[in-house]
Amino acid sequence: MAKFNHFMLTLAREARGLTQAELADGLKAAQGTLSKYETGLNVPPSEFVEHLGAFLGFPADFFYQQDRPYGFPPFHFRKRKKLSAKALGRIVAEMNIRRMHVGKMMLSFGLLGNRFIPEINMDEYRGKSRGRPSIEDVARLVRESWMLPSGPIPNLVEVIEENGGIVIPCDFQSDLLDAMSQRIDGMPVLFFINANSPADRIRYTLAHELGHMVLHTTDLKSDDEMEDEADEFAGAFMLPADEFRPHLRQFDLRHIANMKGYWKVSMAAIAVRAHRLNLITPYQSKTFWMEMSRLGYRRREPNEPSRETPKLLRQMVEFHRKKLGYSGTDMAQFLCANPRDMEAMYSQSFLDPDPARPYLRVVK
Repeated sequence: MAKFNHFMLTLAREARGLTQAELADGLKAAQGTLSKYETGLNVPPSEFVEHLGAFLGFPADFFYQQDRPYGFPPFHFRKRKKLSAKALGRIVAEMNIRRMHVGKMMLSFGLLGNRFIPEINMDEYRGKSRGRPSIEDVARLVRESWMLPSGPIPNLVEVIEENGGIVIPCDFQSDLLDAMSQRIDGMPVLFFINANSPADRIRYTLAHELGHMVLHTTDLKSDDEMEDEADEFAGAFMLPADEFRPHLRQFDLRHIANMKGYWKVSMAAIAVRAHRLNLITPYQSKTFWMEMSRLGYRRREPNEPSRETPKLLRQMVEFHRKKLGYSGTDMAQFLCANPRDMEAMYSQSFLDPDPARPYLRVVK
């Protein structure tokens, strides 16, 4: 008989955005009793598990899965510091559930290709110069190893999924967090993207998270230093210096908007890159940000590029549905999910044009 997994109880509770006290109140149970179940001190009876699953919207089998949640290093979050602990817990729980789904579907779905997302320790790596590489060098190395042509990257999601990653759109229910990424042995590198973010920010965010996966899975530094390095990597990867410099013929909103249409990154990212390369003065930078604030572009810019659609996750689901003959009920049972969550997570295309539509709904 399968053993109750107390980690899954915590995961399910946090996925629904509930504290332990709130769940105990909803179940009409003593919090002390729930706490002992959640910490693994006691094992709940099957009747309680059925009641728990019905209340939280998870099948009872969910709590008997022999898996465990993984935490996310804090430096892989963007704009995380203002998030409440409850909101961040809900997001991390959803990421773990999505990771578990991918792991199960990978048992039958073979990922093809021999390319991968490298892990580079800058203190150990020696390139052509035999010296310690710069972030620019590392970004150039990744582009070259993936055989990317010069100029803008037309579809970054496609590039990442062709080279060892899976991009997973999620509803973070917040604009304080753009993305999270995770590298676990035996799994593809996973990139969880806030589906409600603007398309131009998503491209830069993906490049930022790629920077973490390349630079910081073997070489850990302070949070601020790693965030700065990931930002520098994103700029160098998306806007290579040798090509970006001659393109920045002048620095005003009209020209920056034209550059945005070409490079498919935000005007803000272009300004940051220009500042980092010392192509503009501090006064030009200050004036630019003041104008962006005045126009309301700091929150959302005009002229977003086309949204990019991940394919691997959809291919996994379609492989099980069409090739292996799984019904919708079979898929829900296989992934230990309820049908409503399955529909929300897998029946919509990446980045629905209407960002108000949810990808994961709370079931109470």
